[in-house]
Amino acid sequence: MKNNSFLVTLLIVLCSLVSYIIGDAPHFISAFGLTVRSSSQLTNQLYEVVVSTEEVLGDQKIRILVPTDYATSGVSRRYPVLYLLHGAGGSEIDWTTSGIAGKVCSNLSLITVMPNGGEVGFYTNWIIPGKLAPQNWRTFHMEQLVPWVDFNLRTVTKKQGRAIAGYSMGGFGAIHYAELYSSNFVYAASFSGALDLMNPVIQSLIYNIRIIDNKPLVGPFGYPSDSISSNEWFAQSTTTHAAVLHDISVALYTDNVGSLEVALRDSSYRLRDLLTLFSFPVYFMDYGDGKLIGYGCDGNHDWLCFNAALIDVLPRIMAVLQQEF
Repeated sequence: MKNNSFLVTLLIVLCSLVSYIIGDAPHFISAFGLTVRSSSQLTNQLYEVVVSTEEVLGDQKIRILVPTDYATSGVSRRYPVLYLLHGAGGSEIDWTTSGIAGKVCSNLSLITVMPNGGEVGFYTNWIIPGKLAPQNWRTFHMEQLVPWVDFNLRTVTKKQGRAIAGYSMGGFGAIHYAELYSSNFVYAASFSGALDLMNPVIQSLIYNIRIIDNKPLVGPFGYPSDSISSNEWFAQSTTTHAAVLHDISVALYTDNVGSLEVALRDSSYRLRDLLTLFSFPVYFMDYGDGKLIGYGCDGNHDWLCFNAALIDVLPRIMAVLQQEF
């Protein structure tokens, strides 16, 4: 009898322990215009959620990396959030497949959110969506996804608890979102971003992306034009709105190997010069052929350098983000 009693007690304790361990694990539900279609746990810390929204055509996937202690740290523990954006031709999986976010972010007291931004969504509400309508990526990400994440996870739900970063198209998106929603973020970082949309070379590069029906890409910004007053390229360029970054820490990374990087490098310098003129905080690194930043970066527009930039910027981001206990 005594042995049976001991076994029952042990079973109760073990069940209670298991319940405690998994009791505060993420459970994703619909809210803020996002309908959760499914969710799955890919690893101990990485989740993938499929949502639908009236703002963007088709179901959208979001990858979310939570801290190691998320499920056991208690209901009062809240974590800051880093939004990581992918580049043209990419998707939500990039930062945990080609990228090393799963490795370098997993040991931090940080929730990392990696949404799909479309192959060429350019993190904006398209002015010519055509048959692909709706293509309101800005509304989806900033007005639905951000509050949805705060609703579903224990986050620091204020500016001081959010940062955003991205590479290439996502580098533009990170700075663009930080400008248009400056109350959302305390830190924004661009890795080889297409920042100056008034640069003719940048315009040509974007216009000649032929992912959709082998036609010029006019959906996000329209047709390049010389008329600045009515030009959507001017209206959405990060250089146009640099003045609103006065209370946001900005990091800009660039290099100089290959024609694409040379063009994007001019964008980074242009925004850096404007921020410096305004006496705004900006961390700027031109790592040239990659030797300055290390981690195998070769100065090209590739994952060796995007990963190196992420490794370099993370301590700067974490030093600014607030934690809540």
